[in-house]
Amino acid sequence: MTVTRRLVLATLGRLSAVGVASYALGGCESFLDKIRRRPTRRDIATLATNDPMVETYKAAVAAMKALPSSDPRAWQRQADIHFNFCPHGNWFFLPWHRAYLLYFEQICRQLTGNMDFALPYWNWTCNRTIPSIFLGDSTNPLFHPGRVASPPAALSDETVGPGVINGILNETNFLLFASGQATVQRPSQPPVYGPLEGTPHNTVHGFVQGDMRTYQSPRDPIFWTHHNMIDRIWSDWNNVRGNANTNDPSWVGYEFTANFVDANGSAVNIKAGITPLLPLLSYQYDDSAITACGGRRLTRAEVDAKALRRFLEEGFAVKIRPLRVFRAAEAMDVPVGGAASKSLRATQPALTAALEGETRALVRVSGVKQPPTGDFFVRVFIGLPGASIDTPTTDPHYAGSFAFFMDQDAHPEGTMANAAFLVDATSTLRRLRMLDLIRSGQELTIQLVAVRMTDQPLRQTTLPVGSLELQLVQSDIAARPSFAEAPGTQ
Repeated sequence: MTVTRRLVLATLGRLSAVGVASYALGGCESFLDKIRRRPTRRDIATLATNDPMVETYKAAVAAMKALPSSDPRAWQRQADIHFNFCPHGNWFFLPWHRAYLLYFEQICRQLTGNMDFALPYWNWTCNRTIPSIFLGDSTNPLFHPGRVASPPAALSDETVGPGVINGILNETNFLLFASGQATVQRPSQPPVYGPLEGTPHNTVHGFVQGDMRTYQSPRDPIFWTHHNMIDRIWSDWNNVRGNANTNDPSWVGYEFTANFVDANGSAVNIKAGITPLLPLLSYQYDDSAITACGGRRLTRAEVDAKALRRFLEEGFAVKIRPLRVFRAAEAMDVPVGGAASKSLRATQPALTAALEGETRALVRVSGVKQPPTGDFFVRVFIGLPGASIDTPTTDPHYAGSFAFFMDQDAHPEGTMANAAFLVDATSTLRRLRMLDLIRSGQELTIQLVAVRMTDQPLRQTTLPVGSLELQLVQSDIAARPSFAEAPGTQ
C-alpha cells in the first residue's frame, strides 16, 4: 500500500479546513516530495559523537546561548516558553510538547544552516544511563551543571523497562493513554496523570535532577531528547499500533496561541488537532523498535500509509464509562522509604462479577500533595498489607508505579498540589484471582510504597494522599463513519 495522490489531496483539504493551509503550498507533487524527504529523528545511542546530527545539535545550542535575550529564540527564552505555557496532568500534554519540539527543531536548522537536522531522541528504555554526549564540562554545549544521575546511575526497569512501555503502547483508549481531560492547557482543577506521563515521563525528570526537576527543565539540553522519546511513543501508538486520538472538539480544535516562535522568532499558533499529522508531514522517526532493543519496527513506507489512512478514514469518540467504584474512607500519609495501606470494601465475589469481558480496573490515587521535586516515586501493590521497599516488583501483587513532575513557581495558585494518578490494575487483579490470592469475603487492600529516587537529602519525608479508589470502568471507543479511497487512483 502506498501514499496515493487521492489521499494527499484529501489531506490538503483537511489541513486547509483546520487552518494550516501553508502545508498545501506548492500543490500535490511538492507535498508528496516534502513527505518523502522529511528529516529522520534517530536514536541518540546509534549516533557517533561526531555524527552530523550531534554536531549540529551542539552548534544549535551554542548559537541559542549566544543570542541576545531580546531574541525569542535565545536559550533562556525557549525555556521560558515551557515555564509559562506547558500543560501537565491533562491531555494537552502530548500535542503541546510535540509542537514545542517541532519549532525548536526548526530554530536549530535556521541557526546552523543544516536544513536536514532532526532532533535525536533518548531511548531510555534501551539505554538507561545519561547518554555520553551530554557529559563532560562547560566546553561541551550539551553539558548542564546540577545533574545528579551521572553514570553508572541508571533508570529502573519498573519505570521505563520494556514491560512498562509495552503496557502503555498496548492501551487502545486515548483517555487512558494520555492524561486527564481538560478544556484549557492549564486548568484550575487538579491534574490527572495517565501512565505515560505519570511513570516514564515524570520518572526521567526526577532521575536527572538539577533543572530537569523544574519547569525550567528545557535549560538542560537533555530535556529535548527526553521529550522526543515521549513523542516517539505517541507517534508509534498512532502510526504503528494504529490507535486513534480523541475527536472531542475541545481537544481537536484547541489552539495554542502565541505559545511558540518559528525559525525566525515570530510568534505562531497551532491547533492540537493538527499535531498527529506532524510525524507524517514535517519529520519521521527511524525504524528502530522502542522496546525490542536492537530490533526493527515496520518500514517507514508501511507506517506512513497505515497512519495517513487511519487518520483520514477514522476518528474516534473515546469514553470511559464508570461501572463501580470502591473507595477507602480516610486519607493517608505515606512515609518516604516506607509503606501505607488502606482497605476498600471490595470483596472477591464483587470483583469476580465485575471483572468480566472488557471491564478495566483502575487504581486512582487522588488528593496527592506532590513533592516540590522528584525525590521519590510510588509503587502500588494490591492485597499485600506487608508490602515494603524490599518487596520486589516481580511480586504478583505489584500493579505499577508513578512519579512526580511539577513546579509550584509556575502554578502560584497551587492547583498542581492536589493531583491524581491512574494505575491500571486489571492484569494484577486477574492474576491475583487466578492464584487465589484474593479470597472470598475479604476486603481488598491497596498499598502505596514511596521509594527514594536518589541518595540526595529529602525535601519531603511524607506523601499526603487524600483518597484511594478502585474504579471498575468500561472503555468505549465508537468509530465515526469512514470514507474510502477510489480504487486504482494513484
